[in-house]
Amino acid sequence: MWADGQYNKGQKSRMFGRGNWAILGLAKESLEAFRTSLEDRTVMLACSQLAASVVTRQFASDAIGINPFGAPRLDEEQVISLEHQEELSRFATIDQEARATYSLPAELLEGRGYGVTEAQFLLNPSTPWYGLWAVANEWKDVSDLASIKEQRSYVLMERPYRFLQAIDKRSLDQETLGVNAAVRKQFPVLLDFNEGRVYIESHNKKLIHAISVRLQTLGAEILPVAWTYRQPNWTAQILHKLYEGTGHRDDFLKRADEATRFSAKEIEKLDDRELEGIVANYFSMTQLPSDVWVGISGPAWIRLHDTSPAVGVKAPTTATTLLQMTNDATVISGALTFQERISTTGKDGADRTFRKDLLCFDVNDRINLTEAGAALLRGFDVPAFRKDIQREIRQTRQAPAIDQFWAAWLHELGNAVRTIEAAFREILDIDGNEEAGILPMKLAPAEQAEELVTT
Repeated sequence: MWADGQYNKGQKSRMFGRGNWAILGLAKESLEAFRTSLEDRTVMLACSQLAASVVTRQFASDAIGINPFGAPRLDEEQVISLEHQEELSRFATIDQEARATYSLPAELLEGRGYGVTEAQFLLNPSTPWYGLWAVANEWKDVSDLASIKEQRSYVLMERPYRFLQAIDKRSLDQETLGVNAAVRKQFPVLLDFNEGRVYIESHNKKLIHAISVRLQTLGAEILPVAWTYRQPNWTAQILHKLYEGTGHRDDFLKRADEATRFSAKEIEKLDDRELEGIVANYFSMTQLPSDVWVGISGPAWIRLHDTSPAVGVKAPTTATTLLQMTNDATVISGALTFQERISTTGKDGADRTFRKDLLCFDVNDRINLTEAGAALLRGFDVPAFRKDIQREIRQTRQAPAIDQFWAAWLHELGNAVRTIEAAFREILDIDGNEEAGILPMKLAPAEQAEELVTT
């Protein structure tokens, strides 16, 4: 189920830092059904990581389970006998109706290795926000088959594997068995019943679908959504309009010219620290009417002509150089950083200006994962999140509880989506009455099909 390369490379939890998030719709009216499921031991045990890990080991198959947000390895706190493993795996794989009449041993049902009760998943007692870990269990060959083949070749054939005849290689390959084991990967999942949104830290379409199915088993009604705007190729339009409206154009050109003649260490930094931060890290910086500043940086893709293939760039100066090469050159993919410009007065009475990064994410034509019914935030981060919390800890000398960390990140995700939607409206000059942003996916009437475009 989870094919090689389907997980993020080097996957680990990057919540509270840069990562890729899938956004799905959530029916607000399904809250009570979800709450009821969280209190039901038979439902929660069947959906748990405790059960999923047993299913993977018993049937050598992939399975999805959940743990509460505050206990990512809760399943490891309960040891299950071989007899009970077989019974739990059967229970977890029968249909939902059959579970209602299934009699489980008290040792399983009353164990502490799985999450049950709303309190274990609720992030805020006054807000319907929930958090959990989705755990993907994959039955996978964890041995190094190449080394096993090499060893057998030395012993049986008295020569390295690469020196065997083809017929001997085939014979050895057939007789060589690997070592299989359950491999787990964990993904944070956040549910906001106020906004009607689910956030999953992954862009793996099969995993997103599997988690959606698991959430629906828990009573949460999942709805497909997408970033939706009427303009064709709207992601490229946004980047093009931002670049066309950039400030500091001469400064970007000057820095790009310096980069062709000097090494990075030889380029003299500007006395204006604010401007230096702009030309060193971006190739475009545009002020929106709302006073939000939007910078474009690499990795980016630039098309020199309408019919030419795009060129990938990382360095801002390289992007600036390419964009000056032809009249048709345009940005079709890039990393956006939203900034706030803040003015302060120092202790010496002098006025100072600095920029605070509000959020960053990638904009390209893969901003929707249509097959999974998800809108994406690729490369998403709130750079100041960790600094702000660490500053608060130093001031109060008290660390927030785990649920507060999760709730704060969910709050930032919601704010980020609203900020992005508003900015895209400004850039594309969309009327306030027109629906745009993250909207439910639906088939448009035939006469509107050409007008409504979702990437």
